[in-house]
Amino acid sequence: MAWLSALAGVDAWTVALMLVTAGFHAGALLAAGAVLFRLAFPGLPDPERRAASRTGAIAAWVAIALVLVKWPLQAGYLGGGNVSAAFDPALLGMVFEGAQGTRLVLAVSGLLLVQAILLDARRLPGVGNGLSLGGVLLVMLAFVQVGHTAGEPRVLLGGLLILHLLAAAFWIGSLWPLYRLAGQPAADPAAARILDRFGRIALFAVGLLVLAGAVLAVLLAGGVTPLFTTAWGQFLLAKVLLVALLLLLAALNKWRLVPAFSRGDSTAPRRLRRSIAVEGVLIAAVLGVTAILTGITSPNG
Repeated sequence: MAWLSALAGVDAWTVALMLVTAGFHAGALLAAGAVLFRLAFPGLPDPERRAASRTGAIAAWVAIALVLVKWPLQAGYLGGGNVSAAFDPALLGMVFEGAQGTRLVLAVSGLLLVQAILLDARRLPGVGNGLSLGGVLLVMLAFVQVGHTAGEPRVLLGGLLILHLLAAAFWIGSLWPLYRLAGQPAADPAAARILDRFGRIALFAVGLLVLAGAVLAVLLAGGVTPLFTTAWGQFLLAKVLLVALLLLLAALNKWRLVPAFSRGDSTAPRRLRRSIAVEGVLIAAVLGVTAILTGITSPNG
C-alpha cells in the first residue's frame, strides 16, 4: 500500500522532526484553544477559569520551546540529517530566512501574546482578551506559512485551514476544563449548565471543522480518487476515521452522558470523564497522523 511505502523510507532524523512537529501543533492548538474556551465561557467558575488559563500558558511555553527546537532540526534535515548540519550557521540562516523562519516568528510572537489571558480582566478590562485574541490570530497565521496550503489559491486554502484549526483548537482547549467540570457532583447546576452550553457550541464548531477539512482535502487532492490511491490520501483517510470516532464520542457526551449528569445520575461524572479522556487520546493520535501527513507525504505524491 502507498502509506507503507511512504513510511519505509523514513529515517530517524525525519521521525524526530515529525515528533517535534506533532508536539508543537498540540501545544500551539491547546494554547489557542484555552483562550477561545475562556472567551466562550466568561462565566466559568474561578477554579476552572484559572486552570484553563494556566494550562494555556504552559502549553504556549512548551510550543515555543518545540518550535525553537524545530529550527535546528530543519537545518539538519536540509544538511542530510546530522548534528553538525543542525548547527551550521548558513543552514540555520537559510531556514530562518524562508517560510519556516516566518512561521517561527509568528508562532513565538503569537504564543507570547496568548498568555495575556492570564491578566485579570477585572483590573485590565478587555486588555488581556484583546492581546490573547491577537496571539491566537498570529498562531493561526503561523500554520499557513508552510505546508500544502502555501500553494495557490493561497487565500482560499489558507482560509479553510485557519477555520479548520480554530475549530480544532476550541475542541482541544475544552478538554481539560470540561474534564474538571465533569468531576463535580452530578446535577451540579454550574457544571451542568456549562456542559450543556458546550454541547450546543460544539455542534457549530464540529460542523465548521468537518466542512472546512472536507473542502480543503478535495481541493488539495484534486479529486476523490487520489484520497485512496496516494500515501497522502490514505493518511488523510486514517485521520478522517479518527475524527469520526471523536464525533461519535462527542455525540455520546451530548445526547446521553451530559443529560445523565444533569439528572443527577451518580455514575455520569465517572463515565463522562472517561469519555473526555478517550477524546484526548484520539486527538493525540490525530495530531500524530497529521505530522506524518505533512512531513513525509504530499497531495501530488
